[in-house]
Amino acid sequence: MMSVILSSTIKAQVGEYNPDYEWYTIKGKHVLVHYHEGAERTARTVAKIADEVWGPITSLYNYEPETVNFVIKDIDDYSNGATYFFDNKIEIWASALDFELRGTHNWLRNVISHEFTHMVQIQAAMKIGRTIPSFYLQFLNYEDKRRPDILYGFPNFIASYPLATINIPAWFAEGTAQYMRREFQYDMWDSHRDMILRSYALDNNMLTWNQMGVFEKTSLGNESVYNSGFALTLYISQKYGEDKLRQITDKLGKLTNFTIDAAFEDVLGKDGNQIYDEWSNFVKEDYRKRTKDVIDHQVTGKQIVKEGYGNFYPQFSNDGKKILYISNKNMDYLSLSSVYMYDVETGMDKQITGLIHSTVNFIPGTDKILYAKLSQDNPKSANIHDLYTYDLKTEDEKRITFALRANNPGISHDGKRIVFVFQKDGTSNLGLVDVDGKNFKRLTLYENGEQVYNPKFSPDDSYIIFDYSYHQTRDIAKIDTSGAGLEFVIKTDHDERNPSFGPDDDLYYASDITGIYNIYKMNLKTGKREQLTNVTGGAFMPDVDANGNVVYAGYTSAGYKLYYITKDEQAKTDSTDKYEWIANPPTGKRNPKGDMAKFDVKHLRDFDDYKLPDYPSEKYSGFLSKFSFYPFIRYDNYNTSNSFSDRIKPGVYLTSSDMLDKYSVFASASINKRMERDLYLDFEYSDKIPLLYNFGIKPKLGIELYSVSRKASTSFPFGVDSTYSPPLVDYNIPLDVTYDLFEFDFVASGHVFNRSNELETRFIFSQYVSTIGSFIFPESENTLYPTTTDKYLIGRNVQVKFTHDGTLPSIDSDINPTGRVITLQYNYEFNKFNNDNNYEVVDGVLKPLYNDYNFHRLELNWKEYFALGKGNTLTAQFRAGSILGPPVPDFFDFYLGGLVGMKSYPFYAVSGNEVGWLNLTYRFPLFKNIDTRFGQLYFDKIFFSVFGDLGNAWTGNFPSLSDFKKGAGAELRIKMNSFYLFPTSLFFTAAYSFDRFTNKILGEDVTYGKEWRFYGGILFDFSF
Repeated sequence: MMSVILSSTIKAQVGEYNPDYEWYTIKGKHVLVHYHEGAERTARTVAKIADEVWGPITSLYNYEPETVNFVIKDIDDYSNGATYFFDNKIEIWASALDFELRGTHNWLRNVISHEFTHMVQIQAAMKIGRTIPSFYLQFLNYEDKRRPDILYGFPNFIASYPLATINIPAWFAEGTAQYMRREFQYDMWDSHRDMILRSYALDNNMLTWNQMGVFEKTSLGNESVYNSGFALTLYISQKYGEDKLRQITDKLGKLTNFTIDAAFEDVLGKDGNQIYDEWSNFVKEDYRKRTKDVIDHQVTGKQIVKEGYGNFYPQFSNDGKKILYISNKNMDYLSLSSVYMYDVETGMDKQITGLIHSTVNFIPGTDKILYAKLSQDNPKSANIHDLYTYDLKTEDEKRITFALRANNPGISHDGKRIVFVFQKDGTSNLGLVDVDGKNFKRLTLYENGEQVYNPKFSPDDSYIIFDYSYHQTRDIAKIDTSGAGLEFVIKTDHDERNPSFGPDDDLYYASDITGIYNIYKMNLKTGKREQLTNVTGGAFMPDVDANGNVVYAGYTSAGYKLYYITKDEQAKTDSTDKYEWIANPPTGKRNPKGDMAKFDVKHLRDFDDYKLPDYPSEKYSGFLSKFSFYPFIRYDNYNTSNSFSDRIKPGVYLTSSDMLDKYSVFASASINKRMERDLYLDFEYSDKIPLLYNFGIKPKLGIELYSVSRKASTSFPFGVDSTYSPPLVDYNIPLDVTYDLFEFDFVASGHVFNRSNELETRFIFSQYVSTIGSFIFPESENTLYPTTTDKYLIGRNVQVKFTHDGTLPSIDSDINPTGRVITLQYNYEFNKFNNDNNYEVVDGVLKPLYNDYNFHRLELNWKEYFALGKGNTLTAQFRAGSILGPPVPDFFDFYLGGLVGMKSYPFYAVSGNEVGWLNLTYRFPLFKNIDTRFGQLYFDKIFFSVFGDLGNAWTGNFPSLSDFKKGAGAELRIKMNSFYLFPTSLFFTAAYSFDRFTNKILGEDVTYGKEWRFYGGILFDFSF
């Protein structure tokens, strides 16, 4: 439920509009809810909840937003919520959260209250309002010009740094959002959250004060920001009073406060480190006291899988010699988990297949396993689960269901049937299919947001046992395979989950009845219960072999590990040491000053979302959100003027989109004192386009407009006597030359095969115009020396570009990626170019004589990022391009050097109709997890790289290898974060060119090589 903040780019990317669905709108008292066909129940529930929680949440912060738009999506198997507080929009994915790092609560009650709290609290903390999210300070510097045929060199230093009008640390934003109003109990301090903080505290491994302020961590690290933030928010509320949450929020909106430390000083009289130390010391000491008896009598078994922090769903083979399980191993995110097999006798394990995060099963009587996997191969290209089998001998994977949204399967003991969970419109149910995926049968008939989990067949395959939840926590239920006989097996005020059967038909499961999740065994006939583990973290997902030995997923401060506990080691008691946890950690004198007395707390807490108002719906009618403006001041150092003020170019970015991101607008404008302008407009549109849609093509259409002008001062020789060498010139007439570029792009883009591949087609029309103005003769219709305008290029270009982005997600993917990126681009250009400066007089006016240059251009860029371990990588980059056919003027050349290419040489130094370049870069970390903050800047990591280049550009015959240019260099990358939410990337590059050469341009010799070149920048990322 992480809020989305416009940080990595100014233009919001909020998810793609899907034209496969019809969209509708319903109106509540305070909100508009937009939803697609098939998600009506979720939308009506959202409207009901949003109106009910509006008053209590807005009253806490004494702030009411304008009408909030909720967008409901049930297209992908994805569970989340996102608040776009500048747009007054909240997106909710209907699938309920089933996350191993969270407890179980009613999904929509939880997520709506959480995201709406974000909207209220963050808007209340804005310094100016949601219209201006930030200001930008920008700086552009350029390479030495050198060549006489260009105005100025290519940029060699680029800086764009935000001054945010909002600065809320991640822990406070998420902590207050989870706090909501305590009386709701939609998200509360439960045994699951207590487990995470307790494990960190006991191992003295809590997040530091600075670490809590930002995300950009692993799945476990990010969740710990939520968890720690919730605990600290509770502490402040209980010890200092609930009203302090509002006061701290107000002080964060103070123009001169850029950190929460300053807000704490204003409200609590202590800075952030003092509050953090006070809280963390209390938490550590309190947990040590309360867990003393548990620690003295631990029963855990042997830890058998240590690598990775997400090891789940262990299952024994029939002979008990192998254990299947899911693990993220060395990956940073749980979504990148794979199937592994552990050998009980040797202690060795191996990877079976990748990108699986579901239950996994041996299929009895075969050498196959069963699991669920995400796929986009379905009629609407949704990212949803289906069932797969995998042959352990042949290593062949087979998909057995199609577009069923089938997840977390269980296999019958006779190997003939599969039970699984499927979901629609925010409700999950159980389904059955044969082992070949055929003969689907729906088992449960839930329709109102109920959730089911972890289905397993009974030993005789006559019924299914599973977890169930609607409000808080989980219970264990059963249902006959016929769909009859639904009843609860265990139903208490505690959380019971992960049922599994043992060899004597006893039920094994996890429960938090002692305050800590442990593994239990219960005799289904007598009801007798035995506790088998006694851990300080948590024990989940048990499976039992024929001898009664148990394997389970145990939580530690380093995440979930797998444990093996023999039958003889098990505690086997019906009562062990209780750990007394309460709904909120004791923190001292509680002093709340809320105003919940004026609201019907009982109604809010004992909700009934089975009964929904009958909201009338209407077809969705798109409208742009309120425009956001991002003013900037740019120092643009291309200007030949020596005046500082001439180089200052103020401007503004503005952006808006409709609620579904069906269309969006992004524009920028800047101008300096010399009236040099930079104008840009981008309009994007997504919807059904009948001619294309009938062929299954769903493109995003766009129009881009550019208007750029630059001025240069020159002189015109007057009174030239060429009989002298050099010619005699009586005097030079000073002239201004203005160069104007106008470009219009029509763009169609979309995914191909999957979301890692994108195909973009573009038609580009451009005009290059130069205007020479006289400083002596005024411009008029009668003057003998009018302003001369030369439209020297009319360009038309058809471009097709395919991009494959196969980079692997990781916490270092921005600064040190691994994986693969391939771009293949084709252009057909048909240009009119007056490269010879020839003119004819038509009706007394000079008209340029154009040459036609029609040609094909092909270019390949391939980057391969090899992981070498310990954060080290080797990158091989290959670029090859060719203009096919006869040579064309150098205006159309490929350029090899500069910041975006072979950095040893200036951008314009090496050019030609053909290009070839190979770069090898070795990058490694100097420092990781620096965890240091200076004011609003948080320093995270520093990487260093060395690189070597071999490349050339030419026209005509392929040059010899000895003619290829060589270079080498080094780069320093520093990853930071500004104002808690803006990624900030600083880099410095130095490169040396080993080859010296001279080009003759306009009769002038220009020499390059045997020199150092330097580059730098401050940007949001390192994708320059």
